[in-house]
Amino acid sequence: MTNPLSDIRHYSPTMTISQVLKFCEKKGIGITRPMVQNYVRDKLLPPPVNKRLYTHEHLATLVLIDRLKTVFEIPAIREALSPFMGENGISIETYEHLWNKTQTLSHHLITSNAQSLSDEKDGGTLLTMSCAAALKEIVMTG
Repeated sequence: MTNPLSDIRHYSPTMTISQVLKFCEKKGIGITRPMVQNYVRDKLLPPPVNKRLYTHEHLATLVLIDRLKTVFEIPAIREALSPFMGENGISIETYEHLWNKTQTLSHHLITSNAQSLSDEKDGGTLLTMSCAAALKEIVMTG
């Protein structure tokens, strides 16, 4: 799976909600305006800067939420992500570290699994489980 934020530094460091939604749609990230608003209201995502601008850190947090929500409930996601939250969300460096660990864990799980995981849904679930395992490892090792 391709990192949806691999080219994030080519985008403006701040975006309106409309720009965030266009970015997410282009990258295949299933985020809607009400979801973003609910995540902010539920303190899963920090509020936008100056009440209207979202940063790269907000986007990194949204990508992780999008991946984790397929397996975990919102309170568990909030608890898992809270140690990594900065003022505007999860830093791009932390996101990239987590993404790389996730990819390594996914590769290990796929190659050690006797059954092929070619199905997109199974691969997505595996990636999400790897993301959760990577989060746990980062929390434990720092």
